[in-house]
Amino acid sequence: MTTAKEKYAACIRCNNCRWLPVPKSADQAFICPSIQYGKNFAYSGGGKMITGYALLDGKADYTPEVLDSIYACSVCGGCDVGCKTNNAEIVEPLNSIYELRRQCVENGHVPVALERLLANLRQYGNPQGRPSNERANWCKSLNLPHTSKLGEETLLHVGEAAFHSAQWPGLHFVVQRLQDEGVKFAVGGAEEPDSGALAFDIGDQKLARNLAEKTVAWVKKSGALRLITCSDTAFMAFRSVYPRLGIRLDDVEVLHISQWLAQSAVYVRQPDGLHFNVVTYHDGCRLGRLSEPYIPWNGEWKKMFNSLPVREPDTPIRFGTEGIYEDPRALLASVGTHVVEMERTREFSYCCGAGGGGAEANADFAKQAGLVRLQEALSVGVSTMVTSCGTCANHMNQLAVDAGLPIKVQTLLDHLCQRGANGAVAVSNGDKP
Repeated sequence: MTTAKEKYAACIRCNNCRWLPVPKSADQAFICPSIQYGKNFAYSGGGKMITGYALLDGKADYTPEVLDSIYACSVCGGCDVGCKTNNAEIVEPLNSIYELRRQCVENGHVPVALERLLANLRQYGNPQGRPSNERANWCKSLNLPHTSKLGEETLLHVGEAAFHSAQWPGLHFVVQRLQDEGVKFAVGGAEEPDSGALAFDIGDQKLARNLAEKTVAWVKKSGALRLITCSDTAFMAFRSVYPRLGIRLDDVEVLHISQWLAQSAVYVRQPDGLHFNVVTYHDGCRLGRLSEPYIPWNGEWKKMFNSLPVREPDTPIRFGTEGIYEDPRALLASVGTHVVEMERTREFSYCCGAGGGGAEANADFAKQAGLVRLQEALSVGVSTMVTSCGTCANHMNQLAVDAGLPIKVQTLLDHLCQRGANGAVAVSNGDKP
């Protein structure tokens, strides 16, 4: 096992955490929106590791400038992919950033805006500070089985979309698909807990653990054998955060809604006059590289040839390739939507800056990241961007409106809903459950 200080010291200052491993153009070579915003090494993944070391060593203080370099960041994992593609398992930027933020919280140094989010999570069970009963508003008119009655084979997890009425048509589309397939399912409504992912990203691992344990207890109490989530953030938590906290969803199959739709006989009708559609697809970090399953490791580092550090026992290296990439694209193709790819896609996708507390900690950072991504979408000649992540869609759509950009951003579920549903179409599945 390695200490936090040893993790930080592993950085070899190569700057690969900034860049795509094989960029296609100089304009879109960055993989890290934080360093592109801060224009200072401290904002990079490696810079954050050095900051963590300096803070532990008493050679730096938690100044506003230091905190901005830590939190003007969406914890998107781009630095981790860039680093590991070149350095394999030797350096762990993402785990080090998680550790650095935990260090900030435990020492009482968190940006005020993020402390408000944490306070809301503690008091209300959601970062918005909304009454918990509002989680059920999206399904009030649907008369759906509720987890309080137990006994259904599948549990539908909604996540943050429950508080955004603009995303409810997409949720209603999911309900209709489940019913058409004859799936016996229940929803949590007001009882659905927060997954704990945001608390973990901010660095409050104690709160994250508490929320994760509540979620696991809720799932187990329901008796469901399958959990389908419409939330990219929660899906990431179930596959990547919970294992880091030592928490397991034993004997429960966890699927993202795009996986379930792609694996099922999806019903699609293209109404008369509905033309062939062209969009670009934004791989949100949390359904993409961050949802790659995390396998806890307990071992020791040894040196080969007196110099090269290796793990013993060996463990798979997380390159971000096991995220969910193909199922959303297959679903879009099934409704006659052609995807024109941007330069930065899949595990090398550029983050829009909306997640991980980065937008609340530094709105200018999130604005720049989102606009950079929108300009990349416009550069491939489309007027519509689709993404599975509701947080990404809300963020970039508002930026596009404010900036007067000729592009709209839709969630995947909204796009599928608008393209209509009827008549069975087989959809190939390219992603692992």
